[in-house]
Amino acid sequence: MTDRWLIAHRPQQPHARAFLLWAATSGLAPADVAIATAARQGDRDIMSDTDRIVTALKLETDVSLALADRVAGCLVLQYGQRPERIVSLTTDHVLPHSVENGVLGLQLGRDPLWLRPRLSALLQTLIDQRRPLAAPLRTRATPLPFPGLRPDRPITSATLQQRLKRLGVPSTSKARNGAWLALVGAVHWKMLADLLGVVDGTAAAWHQWNGGGRASYVASRLRAAQAPTSPERPNMTQRVAAGFPSVSASGR
Repeated sequence: MTDRWLIAHRPQQPHARAFLLWAATSGLAPADVAIATAARQGDRDIMSDTDRIVTALKLETDVSLALADRVAGCLVLQYGQRPERIVSLTTDHVLPHSVENGVLGLQLGRDPLWLRPRLSALLQTLIDQRRPLAAPLRTRATPLPFPGLRPDRPITSATLQQRLKRLGVPSTSKARNGAWLALVGAVHWKMLADLLGVVDGTAAAWHQWNGGGRASYVASRLRAAQAPTSPERPNMTQRVAAGFPSVSASGR
C-alpha cells in the first residue's frame, strides 16, 4: 500500500521516510518498514563556456546595468552560486584581504573565497550603496547586499533569476553547471567544497562527471602549498582561456 501511494504521489516522496520513521517509533507501523529510495538524477545541462564567459565579462564591465544584478550574475557565472544563497548573503560574509588591497572574499565555506579584483570592486561598491527598495525606507541601514523592499529582508531568488534572465543568463542552473565544470577542471573537488561551502559528495560528483579521480587530491594539495595565497591577476586573454575564475584559499 505504501509503494502504491508513493507512485501516485511522487512530489510527496521526500517526506515519506520521515513520516514512516515517526510512525515506527510511535508504534503505529512495523519497526522494519522500508521503502525504496528513488534515484535522483541531477540536472547536467550546461551553459557553454563561450556564452558564460562573454556574459560574465559583460556584467563585469557594463556600467549601464544594475549593480546588484552584475554582482549576483558574476557569482552565478564564475563561482556556480545558487540564487537563493546569493540573496541570503550579509555583510558578515564579506572579508577584506589582509595583504591585497581592495580584494574581497566571501565566507561561503570553511575557507574564504577570494574574488577577482574587478568583482571585488563591484561588490565593495554594492555594499557602500546598498539601500532597501522601498522609497520610504531608503535611509534605513541594512546588513544585506541584496535587500528587498524592507531592510531586513532580501529580494527573492525568483526575482533575482528573472532579472538575470533579462541580462543574458537564460537559466541559472545551466550557468551554475557550466561554472562547476570549469572549476573542477582547475581546482580539486575537496578544495572547492571548502571554498564554496558545499558538501564533499556534491563536489566529488562534479569532479567525477568531469572525468577526474580522487587520487589527484594529494598532488593538488602539494601544488597548493607552493602556490601564492593572493588572487591572481591574469591578463584578459589568460582569463578567457582559463574560463574563469582564479580561485585561491588563504592558508591552504
